[in-house]
Amino acid sequence: MRRAIQVTSLLLWFLLAGPLPAFANESPAPTAMLSLLMIIPVAILGLRLAGAKLPPRGKAKRILLGVALAFSILVSMAGSAGGFLTLGALVVLLCYGVLRGGQAMKHGQGGKRFAVGLTVMVLTLLAVADYSASASFEPAYIHSSGVLEGHAVRWIRTIVSNEIDFQKAATLDANKNGVGEFGTLEQLVKARLLFDTQDPFYGYRFAVVVSDDPARAEKEFFVYARPENYGYYSEPSPLLPGYSLWGLVRGRRLRARRTFASDETGVIRAADLGTSRAVTREEAQKWNPLGG
Repeated sequence: MRRAIQVTSLLLWFLLAGPLPAFANESPAPTAMLSLLMIIPVAILGLRLAGAKLPPRGKAKRILLGVALAFSILVSMAGSAGGFLTLGALVVLLCYGVLRGGQAMKHGQGGKRFAVGLTVMVLTLLAVADYSASASFEPAYIHSSGVLEGHAVRWIRTIVSNEIDFQKAATLDANKNGVGEFGTLEQLVKARLLFDTQDPFYGYRFAVVVSDDPARAEKEFFVYARPENYGYYSEPSPLLPGYSLWGLVRGRRLRARRTFASDETGVIRAADLGTSRAVTREEAQKWNPLGG
């Protein structure tokens, strides 16, 4: 009978431990939240499997521990929006799991106590890493070079189309000759033809260049999109600004490399400049057109 109980407990423990290393990537993903929740039952069952006999604790300490764990779980549901409170909650749960693993090794019986204690520690670390990754990073496909560059090309086309509409409507006619001029990015936004793309948009920064001469601005404009972060780049975690443990585990990912440009002709050209920098109309006209 005792043997059957031990086997059943072991199976239950593995079933509970299974969701821990889920490595989800939403914010926070349900599987990542489940990973965090599983730390507590896995740690408790781990102590039982190791046959650990812990020193007795007062009622006040047990209540305090329960409140701390419950509060940490509730705070962690806020994801990265919780800021330092979320970080504190992760530290509490991490310490709980690691300490329980240490207690299983110290107070357990037989050689299995080391394997059980170490497993509890490792799974706790995986659960916290899983949650941190889920709350800190967008899905990897969003950051792939092909997707980022595809968004840049689509927005170049949108800006070109809006420039033509802006010019035809004569929204800006500095020399009062009835022929409209092309506008800057800010003027397109003000005319409600485009929303603000000054901030990095899908990994790119956009710029529109027009001439100060109204007669020339009636005929031409130049738009380009350059990568916000050229080549390989690891994002910092909002939970730990400037540092990302998950970035070390996951590695650096390929980012956008090509810069795109177009003008009043609508022809989109691209080039890998080896960096992210501003470009000129004359320079871009020497690039190969897309599909060419």
